[in-house]
Amino acid sequence: MDVFAALEERVEKLITGYKELQSRLAALEEENRKLRSGDEAGSHLSERIIQLETERSEIRARLEKLLKNVAALEL
Repeated sequence: MDVFAALEERVEKLITGYKELQSRLAALEEENRKLRSGDEAGSHLSERIIQLETERSEIRARLEKLLKNVAALEL
């Protein structure tokens, strides 16, 4: 029974992942349509760049902290 439960869980995860990808694809297609039509393209791209740079900084800080913790554990 454990095999079937594990298989069912994996299938459910695949379905959930597929649905998430479909919604993300729809959002990206809509964003692409807006960019091609020229609706607020410049300001939208600038905002997106700022958002991505902020996320990159946060991830970099978290990764550096994680590496420091790993280095401390190795000692």
